[in-house]
Amino acid sequence: MLKDMDFGVYGKGIDGYVHYSLAMDRIREEEENRKALMDEFDKNVDEMDEFDSDEEE
Repeated sequence: MLKDMDFGVYGKGIDGYVHYSLAMDRIREEEENRKALMDEFDKNVDEMDEFDSDEEE
């Protein structure tokens, strides 16, 4: 059954499935890393905003 499946650019059969699965895992991992990086960036921007508001007073 799996040998008849076509995964497009990733290929057909079990090889296509493996390539597709690895690509999806890599995309998920990159999304998590990007979200963590953006959360850290947002935290730093918020801290800088606090410093900026202190200087104005």
